[in-house]
Amino acid sequence: MGNVEIEIYMTNFVGFFKKNPDQLKMLIGDFDGEKFYEKVRDLATKNQEEEKEVAPTRQQMIDLLVSMNKERELSDIKEVVKPFMEHHMGKINLN
Repeated sequence: MGNVEIEIYMTNFVGFFKKNPDQLKMLIGDFDGEKFYEKVRDLATKNQEEEKEVAPTRQQMIDLLVSMNKERELSDIKEVVKPFMEHHMGKINLN
């Protein structure tokens, strides 16, 4: 029966973001939506195994989003802003 609960939850969860893709973009940014859904399913399965409510808690979702952002490689950073900039009159502070 637990798998049915997870499937219903995930259908509703994914369905919401399919209808509101801008909300998904605000939540996860440029991260792959399918990977995000897999991680949410893992959380729901873990909760079901621990006999908790299937839906991830707020703290679990925050931890998931933080871990997803940590997975990004440093090469994803487009530009490094330095505190000083070269100018024809010398270095200036970008304050």
